[in-house]
Amino acid sequence: MNRQKLLAYRKQLGNRGESAAAELYTALGYHVVERNWRCRAGELDIVLIRNNEIIFAEVKSMRYRQGVQPEINLSSHQRRRNFRAARFYLKCSAVSDLTGRFDLIAVTFGRFGIRSIRRYRDYLPILPAEEES
Repeated sequence: MNRQKLLAYRKQLGNRGESAAAELYTALGYHVVERNWRCRAGELDIVLIRNNEIIFAEVKSMRYRQGVQPEINLSSHQRRRNFRAARFYLKCSAVSDLTGRFDLIAVTFGRFGIRSIRRYRDYLPILPAEEES
């Protein structure tokens, strides 16, 4: 598979994983506010709100391979970028008075669709609401 096809395949797989994660959260009563929100600090895959809490969900997707989980692809560099992007999002948005939480969603695809989807709450420290001065 050439490089362009590989990149297109990975992007498609990532989009499918993000859609599955958004559907999961919607079924759990969350409201999707943003998808693929970008700034200089980084990117937020999914931004959700439920009950005075804002959730920043990072989605990792991959094809099934025995013994390998998608969450191992979350580097410390990416964690820092997610944290910075979320802080910037809160600073620039009308929801800066909400407490922020970080979730990680790991989606594994098999031959015929989703093989597993796992949600890890609080994979990064909680972002406190902005103090009014």
